[in-house]
Amino acid sequence: MRQKQSLGRLFLAALVIIGLSVAFFGQRSVQAQGITGSNWEGYYWANPTFQGNPALARIDAAILFNWGTGSPAPGIIPNDNFSVRWYNRIAFAAGTYRFRAGADDGIRVAINGQIVIDRFTPAVGGFTVNTADVVLGAGTYEIIVDYYEGVGDAGVLFDWTVVSGGGGGVPGVGTTPFPTGVPATPTKVPVVKVVVIVDRANIRSGPGTNFPTIGEAFKDQQFTAIGRNGDFGFETWYLLDLGGGARGWMFRQVIYVYGSDPAALPRTREVINAPAINTGGAEAPGGQPAAVEPFEVRGITLNNALVRNIPSLNGERIGVIPKGATFQILKLSNNQAWVFVTYEDLRGWTFVPNIRVTVGRLGVLPRGNTAP
Repeated sequence: MRQKQSLGRLFLAALVIIGLSVAFFGQRSVQAQGITGSNWEGYYWANPTFQGNPALARIDAAILFNWGTGSPAPGIIPNDNFSVRWYNRIAFAAGTYRFRAGADDGIRVAINGQIVIDRFTPAVGGFTVNTADVVLGAGTYEIIVDYYEGVGDAGVLFDWTVVSGGGGGVPGVGTTPFPTGVPATPTKVPVVKVVVIVDRANIRSGPGTNFPTIGEAFKDQQFTAIGRNGDFGFETWYLLDLGGGARGWMFRQVIYVYGSDPAALPRTREVINAPAINTGGAEAPGGQPAAVEPFEVRGITLNNALVRNIPSLNGERIGVIPKGATFQILKLSNNQAWVFVTYEDLRGWTFVPNIRVTVGRLGVLPRGNTAP
């Protein structure tokens, strides 16, 4: 009988050990296993789509959190439906690195503006980890990690290991489990405003003149700034909240920034996918709404204008726009001799000398020899 009891105790102990092992290895997906970096600038929004100004900003020691069903900052950020953008500049030696990003729900990682991990969708089945092997030359790289939480449990991690070559910036931290608390006292981000100081200002889909113009703003219109494209003092473009869910980029020299310290704005190179702005919402002096006009270039034919399938006299003739007809112009060819137009059900290229521009300017159109 004693032998049976001893065997029973041993069997029970073995089950406990196996159970603990399963529990431990089951948590590996929510542990840091490589280099995490340090001093991440974190910007937290009280919505899942980064809309408006962030509700708080703080320095996070690592992107390594398990909030469960709670909030990153109770009273400021909700338990569900929030988003976070972390920013850092980290020095790497030349080599190949395996970047690891895990989240419940969505996560996206960009290095110097190039997205290397993109799973910005709900995490079906709970916390999900993605990896990407990236070859880096020696130098300092800008890393932006975007995260959003839908409903239910919330957690996120980001780290990397060296596959080959040199090491990256800061030492590793081993297999540290998720902290359960908030590592820093949140600070509300002040509102940064801008006002247009030129007669007409282009609004673009990205931070550069190579991005399409998606709208126009006018002198004395005011907007809320929600991001910038570089270090404070060196930024050249500001990302603006245009109201009604619309956003766009405006060049630094056509606006005046005021209200609060713009150094608190998150750095981003987000590209707006919307083809055009069709809403208002900016503030005019006196608190009156001031519309943001969609960008548009229109023209009129000086005579019957042939439309071709490519911007060349060798292109196939696909139609004719009659003399005096008006149409929309969407693109300018690389040699600036042809424009891509849309007229009723006809879409194609026509020769610039056959038209006159009546709305907008050809110079701000996107360029290229393929149809938009």
